[in-house]
Amino acid sequence: MKSLLLSLLLVVSAKVNAQVEIGKYRAVDLDTKTIIATFELRTNGTVNFNVTTPDFTMPAPGCEGVYKVVGNEFSADLKCPTDLLPEASVKIDVSNVNPQSLRSETGVEVNVVIDALGDEPIKFLLKKND
Repeated sequence: MKSLLLSLLLVVSAKVNAQVEIGKYRAVDLDTKTIIATFELRTNGTVNFNVTTPDFTMPAPGCEGVYKVVGNEFSADLKCPTDLLPEASVKIDVSNVNPQSLRSETGVEVNVVIDALGDEPIKFLLKKND
């Protein structure tokens, strides 16, 4: 369950000058590099999120929800198609995210707080999939 929750972080980090850059993203946990999350931010303020870990793959069609940016914080509230985690809230500090870092070779390191895991941030590397 921790792996699933850790990967939810990716659902929330694409800020460009206090604006969200619409599109597809991929995030990999910095610690183990075994949690891979993909998500798509849409122009209507919704997000679709999928995650794969060594022992879990999010069922289709993935988590759906809404996102917003307030200051340097990106947040998303999600509903997921699994009894293990039917709902999740994610907050990400996007103060270091910009178009160049999102498209760099390694991506940009982001701190994510997932409600089900408490208040401690988890580090992921986030990249934009152009």
